[in-house]
Amino acid sequence: MSEAMEKCSKATDDDLRKELAFLVERERRNLAALLTTMGEYSYRRLYRDEGYYSMFEYCLRALKFDESSAYRHITAARVVRQYPEALPMIASGDLPLTSVLVLAPVLTEENRKQMFKDAKGKTRRELETMVAGLSPLPPRMDYVQRLPATPSAWAPLDANAATTGPLGEAPPGALEPVPGRMPQEWQAVMPVSLDRVRIGFDAAVGLMTLVDRARQVLRHKHPEGRLGDVLTEALEVFLDRKDPQKRLGLKPGEAGNAFAPASRPLAEPRFLTAWRGGRYIAARVKRAVWQRDDGRCAWRFEDGRLCGSRDALEFDHFRPFAKGGRSDDARNVRLLCRLHNGLAAKAAGLSPEGASSPDGLGAAGRCPAAGTPAGVGGPA
Repeated sequence: MSEAMEKCSKATDDDLRKELAFLVERERRNLAALLTTMGEYSYRRLYRDEGYYSMFEYCLRALKFDESSAYRHITAARVVRQYPEALPMIASGDLPLTSVLVLAPVLTEENRKQMFKDAKGKTRRELETMVAGLSPLPPRMDYVQRLPATPSAWAPLDANAATTGPLGEAPPGALEPVPGRMPQEWQAVMPVSLDRVRIGFDAAVGLMTLVDRARQVLRHKHPEGRLGDVLTEALEVFLDRKDPQKRLGLKPGEAGNAFAPASRPLAEPRFLTAWRGGRYIAARVKRAVWQRDDGRCAWRFEDGRLCGSRDALEFDHFRPFAKGGRSDDARNVRLLCRLHNGLAAKAAGLSPEGASSPDGLGAAGRCPAAGTPAGVGGPA
């Protein structure tokens, strides 16, 4: 292991990128092979020949999986054995293990092809929303629960008690919370239907004081005082004041829709003389830039992919202001997220190492394969 660490520390950046891509590709192929083998091994119940009551117990004790990993792999193995067309997608990375687990409860012979096709490229939350549309959960009343001082992880029941299932795997009930403890991953957003989500999170006790007061103020409008109504009112007021899109006077349909990337990067703008009107970017320019970039980071990677992030957006001068770039022309201004704004500044020689990196690792340390430097390519 120390030799591997030493080899990595001496490798060039390009070698590390190639090695990482190779290892990820190999891991995906190995995962597909592992699930295939696990499915057949469990179907034949070979674990019984080795003295184990279930595939779940075999994974825990013989293969040294933890409870969560054992359940995830056994469930995925059941899916791929029943629907082999998932294997090429798993091997290529189009269908991650998490996606298989999300789809598992709703897959049928009739919908499997369409479900696998629709799952390609989707995030976990998007998949959960799609599944919730097929199998919606009933609404649940609001509740507030005081948490214990030290949250802890869920603890499994006796593995021997969980011996049922088509592949001998432990059912979901095999993992139960210990009395007085709460799961570590308590904060979550879970779709329960196409138009509803269930939200849970930990908060300071002081938040309830604010919530109770907001309920009192909103009682005429929302007599039931539901937490969803209170949060909606509070967030609408906040966004009215702070959302750049609203402050620029843009309507919801004018930005934030599906992004259509440009067919080719725009050329670097050329100006005869340096702009001397100041660094300030006028509202009309910001409005035009926001509409053109669709309220997303316009940074492009080397392979042409767009960053597209909506988080921590900043207006960036395409040609740096310090090098004569103008602030009154939308062609010289683009939207970038904070990370890529820092990378652009670093590429232009205007930012010290790590100046714009919140974790202090430096821009290059956080995104070693970042794409087009400032001045090469252009905003979307």
